[in-house]
Amino acid sequence: MGSKNIFVNENIKLRLINIEYSYKQKFASSDPKIIQDAKDDFEADIRRIYKEETHQDLTQNIEIYTSKELVHQNEESGYDGTAIHITDKKNEVNQLHIISEGSADNKDWTYNFFGLFLGMDDSQYNATKEFTRKAKKKAGNDKNLKTYSMGHSLANNNQVMVQLIDGEYDEVYGVNGAQVSVDHLFKADEHLRYTMLKKFKVNTFKELNSLPKEDLKKAITKYYKDKGVTANITQRISKDDPLYGVSGKADFITFGDVKMKDTNTDVKGIRSIIDNIPDEEVRSIQTFLRKYSDDYKKGGLNGFVLASTGIDAELVGSIFSADGNMAKGKIVKDRFGDIQVMVKNIGEKMPAFIKFFHTILNNSGTFVDQLKENGYIDETQKKSIKKQLKIVNNKISDIEIQYQQLKYALSTNNVVAIVYYVCELVGSVKELKAALETLDTETKDALKLIVDGHSIVQMLNALSKGKGFSYKGSDIYFTGKSGSGETIKVNLSSAVRIYQNGMKIVEDMEEAISKYQKVYSQEIDEDFVDKKQAIITAIHHMEENPSHYAFDLQFRLAAGFNHTFDKLEKISVHESFHTGALPANDGIVAELKKQATEKRDFIKNIRESIEKLFEKEEMISQLFDFQP
Repeated sequence: MGSKNIFVNENIKLRLINIEYSYKQKFASSDPKIIQDAKDDFEADIRRIYKEETHQDLTQNIEIYTSKELVHQNEESGYDGTAIHITDKKNEVNQLHIISEGSADNKDWTYNFFGLFLGMDDSQYNATKEFTRKAKKKAGNDKNLKTYSMGHSLANNNQVMVQLIDGEYDEVYGVNGAQVSVDHLFKADEHLRYTMLKKFKVNTFKELNSLPKEDLKKAITKYYKDKGVTANITQRISKDDPLYGVSGKADFITFGDVKMKDTNTDVKGIRSIIDNIPDEEVRSIQTFLRKYSDDYKKGGLNGFVLASTGIDAELVGSIFSADGNMAKGKIVKDRFGDIQVMVKNIGEKMPAFIKFFHTILNNSGTFVDQLKENGYIDETQKKSIKKQLKIVNNKISDIEIQYQQLKYALSTNNVVAIVYYVCELVGSVKELKAALETLDTETKDALKLIVDGHSIVQMLNALSKGKGFSYKGSDIYFTGKSGSGETIKVNLSSAVRIYQNGMKIVEDMEEAISKYQKVYSQEIDEDFVDKKQAIITAIHHMEENPSHYAFDLQFRLAAGFNHTFDKLEKISVHESFHTGALPANDGIVAELKKQATEKRDFIKNIRESIEKLFEKEEMISQLFDFQP
């Protein structure tokens, strides 16, 4: 058992990758208690998912490590990952499962574009490698330690690169993964770069990059195959996944055993749409964007946009927002030199930017037509999108004209004209932004369908179709038939949570009732008996020994004794013991127990109803009784 991947079941892998996303914020907390509680919850989820999928208990010891604890550069790179260390000395189990997170936030998608499409940034690859090595060290780095990696989206790119370059894993599993580009590999793998330079008998990376990409891809694929690091890579890919859609371009290489799945039969995916864009235009876009890699690294996307257009956003904004023409004119006079520099920069950069933009727009018509043909939009949406694209194109043309007018105004030192054309330029940019926002609204449904193709849950449901169960979020749903033949879908994970949490509440109620009875008995019933007995004992002593109390002042005064030699010969006490008004405790306890029983019966009925609906599924009862 020790050599077999405990998470060999593909659904377990997919669900663990998916649920790990939900722990991102808690694992990033600076509060140790929050982190530990999250680790405990994650461990419980691991055991629950294993039980739901295999119908067996995961009895091995589990430890959780997070990238925040082990990786120093994860904040800079945006990398997040979690390691699951599973051990069982008796059965010789020692496994480390690395889950790297995919495209979950803006940093990840920015990296997808610049790091993957352009081959500029290898920070997440380095962070993945560092986390893997430090997690191994934390796990003891034993020679028998088996290390498995699994991830979605960008995580697949990171883990595949770590495997190709460093060979860190015994197995790699990726779902809807971002593929590895030639440029990205050349940047990260120095030995590959040296080998390819030697193989193709060229001296520089520029010469290497100018070679036919298919020749390079074949040579690189063979290089890693001969290295022995690709045989244990498995990729599960949806035909509807947008990353798969673009992987035919930008010189991506798909490594490993690839298993395709159509996860949404209502659409045809975007691969055929992207494939219609000519390779030379894709490469021209790459070439343009690559010029501004340093600006991207320094200032992110904003830095890239400003650098590629030459527009000084701060300067233009200050003129536009100034109150009145006098104020605007003053800024123009005060910052005339800055305006000249900006116009010079625009003159140098805007033509290339406009060419780049038109390259994208020129392909947009075909792209929109294909979106309709492939089922992502209808005819009305297609017309609306094309209308907005036309507005965008017109605004770009307006900006070109306004730039020329601003340039002329500067050459004549016409302050009024400069102010006017700067404001015109800003106005066009605002209208362009409005058109793009409308375009965003019009394409929202189509984009949702496209993005859904990237979903792990959609993949889970496609793989489980026809098996009587499905998934939503981190939960498993079972489908059955009612007595009348009606199809009923039950969130079994939720039902089990309701049952177990409900029974826990009832047990807590019953325990509280028991404590109440005990306290009442001790503080009221038993205390009354004890005090009554103490009084009776004292009375008996007085009656048996009256002479002991002869000189007690209270008795003497009460009896009217006035002489020293008078005797107290007898004491007789007529006792009667009463308590204050108390509630009918037996009735209270009976009512509380009745309520607890009713709640227990209600919760049990939920379980019994579901078990009856799925009476052939023995595993259902096991899940209700399962305790992680």
